[in-house]
Amino acid sequence: MISLRDRLEAEHAVHRQEAGKLPPPIFILGVVMMVTVVGGLMLRGAIGGDAVAAGSDGPSVSTGTATPTLAAAASVAPYLGLTGYVWPLDNPVITLPFGPTDWGEFFVNGIRFHDGVDMASNCGDKVRAAHDGVILAASRQYDDSMGWTSSLTPYYNLLTAKHWWDSLPIVIVIDDGDGYRSIYAHEYQVLVKVGQKVKAGDVIGYEGQTGNASGCHVHFGLFSPTETARFQLDPTIVSKDQMPAEEIARIDPLLVLPFRCEFEEMRSLRPIEAGPCPGFVSPTPTGKGSSKATPTASPNGLPRL
Repeated sequence: MISLRDRLEAEHAVHRQEAGKLPPPIFILGVVMMVTVVGGLMLRGAIGGDAVAAGSDGPSVSTGTATPTLAAAASVAPYLGLTGYVWPLDNPVITLPFGPTDWGEFFVNGIRFHDGVDMASNCGDKVRAAHDGVILAASRQYDDSMGWTSSLTPYYNLLTAKHWWDSLPIVIVIDDGDGYRSIYAHEYQVLVKVGQKVKAGDVIGYEGQTGNASGCHVHFGLFSPTETARFQLDPTIVSKDQMPAEEIARIDPLLVLPFRCEFEEMRSLRPIEAGPCPGFVSPTPTGKGSSKATPTASPNGLPRL
């Protein structure tokens, strides 16, 4: 999903190119109207904090190629109202951010895309609930809670026939109670059960590398079940593994996690909060058993997360 920052930067670039030119009155009127509408939507999102309503007219981003519009940028407004989140790992580094990347297994506007944030500290470190909520999944059987948009039956049948269940990562999915679900993938052990209530900061498992991961890390994702936009799964994976073609679009978790100066990704995404940040060097995982995760191809084609 294209971030608000990217969309606004694109608009600012156009504004700079037009600097010094006197725009026609109709253009000025149009800008004033759009700014008024966007400002109202962002204020509503900041106050309400609700997800985009099901059946909304928000743009689909699964396969389209149209240039994002100001209206599309406004669709991120509800994310700004999400509060009460904490970091799933105490002292992580970001090993693969949310967004366009050659390692992505999804497509957004025809570009490969990573649908969460990979973060790492040390193998066996505590994984914490990022928000108060209720456990929806806590095992290798998690896909029913992941926001796939069509039947999983063919995929499940293939997993059983090929004896692939043990190749999947161990994943925790939590209903955060604010219209969103948080995803924590690759634990080596979980400490919670389906239906259990947790508080932000509670230990829910331990950092691992289950599934097709080259090192210990947590893939952290965030999405609303009512979101109408879609991410398209790599068609080769869909064909080979009989998986659904699309999932509900995710948002960038760095939009809602507490701001930390050490992450360049956060500084560029949230420049106002980055203003007071001093110069620093990002920390690296240390200690016995630590391992920085790097993306790897899945040997059987199953999503790596």
